Amino acid sequence: MFCEFSNSLKDGSYIFVAKARLFESSHEKLHNDFKKILLHAKTIIA
Repeated sequence: MFCEFSNSLKDGSYIFVAKARLFESSHEKLHNDFKKILLHAKTIIA
């Protein structure tokens, strides 16, 4: 998932913690949630 957004991220260090529930979610849900978190944290370059 990180690779899909890596070119859009601001420079910096990132720590992502994956939990067991990760395997229960669809790719689309993970993608949307990941993007929402990155936008909220203001880490994506516009």
